[in-house]
Amino acid sequence: MTTINFQQIYEDEIEDVTKELLQLPRHYSDLTHESQRFVEDLLSAGYERALQDALDPAVLEETSALSKEMSNQLDSFSELVNSFLGSQNPASGN
Repeated sequence: MTTINFQQIYEDEIEDVTKELLQLPRHYSDLTHESQRFVEDLLSAGYERALQDALDPAVLEETSALSKEMSNQLDSFSELVNSFLGSQNPASGN
C-alpha cells in the first residue's frame, strides 16, 4: 500500500491563496487535529477514487487494445527499417 505524504501535498500542492481564502495556516503542522483529519480524509478519498478509475476494467481493456496496436505498429516499423537496411547493404560484400 502506498503511503500518502499529507504534509507535502498540503504544503506543496495546495496554493497559498486557497489556504488564505479558507483562513488555513500555510503549514500542515499548524492545522488543528480536526483540520488535519479533514485534509487526510479528502486526500485519501481522492487517491482511492483515482486508483479505482485507473484500474477500471473498461479502461484497462482499452489500454490493452491500444498497447497491442502500438506493438503491431512498432513491429511493422521495425520490419520496414530492416528491409531498408537490407537494401542498402547488399550481401555482395561492398
